[in-house]
Amino acid sequence: MKRQILILTLAFFVVGTYAQNSNQNVYEEWKSAQDEYADFDIGKFITPNIVRNLLALVFDLNANYSRTGTTFEDRDSRNESSNLNGAVRSNFSHYVNTRKIISSLSCDLSLSGSNLSQKNTVSSLIENESNLQQQHALSFGWANKLYFTPLMFMDYGISSNTFYFYKQDKTKNQLADSDQKQKRFTFDISPQIGVGIGRIENVRDARHAVYVANALSKRKVLTRNLSHDELYELSQKMSTVKNKRFLDSRLHLIDEIALVDSFFVNNNLLADNGPAYFTTLYDMWQYGDLFPRESGYELSFLVKPYYSHRNEHYTPATQDVIQNSYQYNMFFNFKYEKPFKLNWQHSLNASLSGSINSESAEIKQTNNTLKTKINSVSGYASYTLGYYPNTRTSIQVLAAQRIQQAKYDDGKTTIGSTTQLNAKLYYYFSPYLRLTGNYDLSCYPVRFKGFVENYTNRNIFNSLFNIQLTYMFF
Repeated sequence: MKRQILILTLAFFVVGTYAQNSNQNVYEEWKSAQDEYADFDIGKFITPNIVRNLLALVFDLNANYSRTGTTFEDRDSRNESSNLNGAVRSNFSHYVNTRKIISSLSCDLSLSGSNLSQKNTVSSLIENESNLQQQHALSFGWANKLYFTPLMFMDYGISSNTFYFYKQDKTKNQLADSDQKQKRFTFDISPQIGVGIGRIENVRDARHAVYVANALSKRKVLTRNLSHDELYELSQKMSTVKNKRFLDSRLHLIDEIALVDSFFVNNNLLADNGPAYFTTLYDMWQYGDLFPRESGYELSFLVKPYYSHRNEHYTPATQDVIQNSYQYNMFFNFKYEKPFKLNWQHSLNASLSGSINSESAEIKQTNNTLKTKINSVSGYASYTLGYYPNTRTSIQVLAAQRIQQAKYDDGKTTIGSTTQLNAKLYYYFSPYLRLTGNYDLSCYPVRFKGFVENYTNRNIFNSLFNIQLTYMFF
């Protein structure tokens, strides 16, 4: 099974890359083999005042059916199983970047459900089982960095999540029937405030400008190569005109293409402004800025309190459980982004955090309340290598390590560490339709001290493979 997953992952990566180059004679501008601007440093780009909006829809649907028949000397056994899973998720984000403030607002809505049914037959005995689950979530986030100087900033914002879960397990056979139901409602909110130094610049428009200039050079429609100053100027103009984007209407697209065209005309860069020029410009404008690129560093200190409320209801054995959690968290965070040449990206993240957590759980029918206090410290570090071979494809490989120690008010302690390896591929069929493939490996050993359970150590290994299709309206 592991070998099949690895082969499938490798095949997915190869197909995504090959699809970009399969028509290389027709779409020569998509290739990045030319080196006219190989020494151009996109990391030096300074972001102008920009505004960005994004609305995306994600559809997930998978189904499975299996049947197993076994013949013994004294009986026959058959098992039938069918499983249907589906999800619809939407995301809206609003992003503002100026010299004084970097602000982001996001809202996510997720609706998902699954239905699993099984039929077990042993001789003349038949047992039917079904499991129905629904999960709905709404998330909101608002984050800001207010700059007092070019590098000193105040960090503030708030995030909130609302979650509803429903589960029904039904069993029916000749002996007895059962129908178990569970409902859970969860709400949490977390404000944050802090200070920091440094700045992460959004440099994707600088990479976009290089794509445009390089593609036009390959089509031999330019009188000369652009200078580095001209590339930075073109990047700034492209960033500014994209502020008008909303629902990607044709009028806005005409404005964007017209501004870029005027830059090449005013600088006497065009040797040919015929179909080859405009089709190439149009193509690179649509596909040249699909992937985020960043440059710079940030070091910050944050205080982030957290409150969570959860209400669970069980039937037919009626039971209501109410849980409340209060947390007081502090974080030291470091982030570093470095574009390497044009097609590579180095990303480093590290954090050290401490938390004071107080939890209470009450069963209403018995008036029993259980209270727990937990103090914890944790450290996290990750490194991501990004590769962008062409305008449609990106590959990211991540290695991460987390170490955490928790101490309970009764003297119990746990020490855990998580090692993670992750590979992710993005491929765009169009500027609005994206395919994502993700493969993740993680190992999680935990060491217990002071617990009366039969174990003192626990080792967890997890493997995950996922394919996702996303459509973005603007």
